[in-house]
Amino acid sequence: MKKNSAFLFASWLALGASLMVSPPSLAADKASGISAAARQNPAHNQAQPPATQADLKTFTGKVVSMNGELFILRDDTNQVWYHLDDQSAARKFAGKNVSITGKLDARTDVIHIEGIEEGAK
Repeated sequence: MKKNSAFLFASWLALGASLMVSPPSLAADKASGISAAARQNPAHNQAQPPATQADLKTFTGKVVSMNGELFILRDDTNQVWYHLDDQSAARKFAGKNVSITGKLDARTDVIHIEGIEEGAK
């Protein structure tokens, strides 16, 4: 009986230890910054295809900084805000009312910017 108990204990210990160690692919992904979604769906990482004229919409509002580094478009008229994919372009218009032409990814609320013009309300 002691032999079986020792064997069972050793088996549980080995199982517990194996569950604590990440598979090599997960450790490599964590180090390289690859998300679980990207690993499961390689198409997730691919660049967006160029927007067609029918896909483009105009969004108006004010470019505001969330933390000095992340810029969003705040649309006070519709009481919504959007993430912007081109942060360097958005930074140039910080604090200004703008019209942004782009394609909205409704799943993530990210506007893929095609152009920004100052002066919109």
